[in-house]
Amino acid sequence: MKTEFYRVLKPNETKSIIEKIPKMKHKMAFKTELYTGMRFTELHFFSENPQWFKHDRKLIILPGKYTKTSEERKVNLTPQFSEILYYYLECGNRLEFPVYQTWQANLIRWSKLAGIEDSINISAGTLRKTWESWVLESGYPEIRVMASQGHTSATSFKHYYNNDWSPEEREQIKKETAGWM
Repeated sequence: MKTEFYRVLKPNETKSIIEKIPKMKHKMAFKTELYTGMRFTELHFFSENPQWFKHDRKLIILPGKYTKTSEERKVNLTPQFSEILYYYLECGNRLEFPVYQTWQANLIRWSKLAGIEDSINISAGTLRKTWESWVLESGYPEIRVMASQGHTSATSFKHYYNNDWSPEEREQIKKETAGWM
């Protein structure tokens, strides 16, 4: 599905892409981008500062100087992803993100391998907006989603939302986002 500006992925599409990613470090980078909804630049800062992850609170705290709005932001995580991230980092692994152009090319390549329609429209922004659409679809309050994602304007936030889901996709989305707040 494509919103006005970004392609939004269905749950089965994200799973298909993950299956086509050959390296574990890239799978984890993809999942981190998807399940946090963080901006690509913020992900780079986080990869250099894994201590921002608060496993006991199921969130990542981004200091203000590392966010677009210059205000500290608490990025909510699902319990499921919090556990995955915890064990990944505890085992001595580091999150790694290449330069944007390389990441963009990787996303398009993996999407093509997964048979995703319009794979040329996949970008780092796709994963962020996919997550935003999923948590909204799951019924979480807009104000909480905006705060976690670092939006300062409801207008800029709402034009990314996509709700063109089948009943089965809605159920899968609710499973993927369970316990997010």
